[in-house]
Amino acid sequence: MSSPIGHSLAGLIISSWREKSFKPENFKILALYVFIANAPDLDFIPGMIMGKPNLYHHGISHSIGAAVFFSLILAILINRISEKRFWREFVLMFSLYGSHLFLDLISYDGRPPFGIPVFWPFTERYFMIPILPPVKHSHLDHASIPQFLADVLSAHNLYVISLEMMLTVPFALILILLFRKRQYKTAGK
Repeated sequence: MSSPIGHSLAGLIISSWREKSFKPENFKILALYVFIANAPDLDFIPGMIMGKPNLYHHGISHSIGAAVFFSLILAILINRISEKRFWREFVLMFSLYGSHLFLDLISYDGRPPFGIPVFWPFTERYFMIPILPPVKHSHLDHASIPQFLADVLSAHNLYVISLEMMLTVPFALILILLFRKRQYKTAGK
């Protein structure tokens, strides 16, 4: 699994294809995109309420079925509120949510059942293509909140976050520069 920072950076990169600029007035929409890129990890909340944060993590919220459902609901709401094109919104929401699934799929998972149920509801099997190092968040389903926080705030996770930033920040900066260049060209016309 990637860190929330890695998922957020992926969300910002995807949103850069949609938003014409990263101006302060776009902050709310960019925050929404970052939230959507992190949404599959909302499955930590029921576990935290029960005092065991990992209890439900990497369940069906980490699947294509959940991505389709979540994206459909958001696209319908956005279409009704702003009259934006439904399918364009659906593709964007699915891309943001799906970026989370992709990053978790290619990250090592050291906690059974190992991986994510990415193809649910078609199969309940878990899949993993371990390319990236894992974010440590206790490999125990029954880990308490203090145990969970001790793992989350570890030196290993700082290493993973640094690696994520080294891999994504240069790509994000290139995209921002390309979009600024595009803005100057369209402003000059």
